[in-house]
Amino acid sequence: MTKSVIFIRDDNNQYRAVIDAISDWEGFEKLITFVQKYYSAEVLEEYDGPDARKWILESNGHRFELIHDDGYGNYFLARTQESEDIIRTIGKDLEERLKNT
Repeated sequence: MTKSVIFIRDDNNQYRAVIDAISDWEGFEKLITFVQKYYSAEVLEEYDGPDARKWILESNGHRFELIHDDGYGNYFLARTQESEDIIRTIGKDLEERLKNT
């Protein structure tokens, strides 16, 4: 059984929540809608390319990113230690919601 959400600290010491259960391009839109609805996230910047997307978001004063990369899927990225808590909270919430999918 694979995990729906995988938490990673990368080589640059950045914290990620990889949403393995929602890894496609269309899933990115679903994840944006999710954080807007349940975490009152605001979109600050959008970068959309042919095979990757990166949107910078803010929720409760914490900035974070949602990234789609065709090679990696969708993941939330905390650029600062302060934003790790919101990434962890969103990831755990999604993990619980996706448990039986």
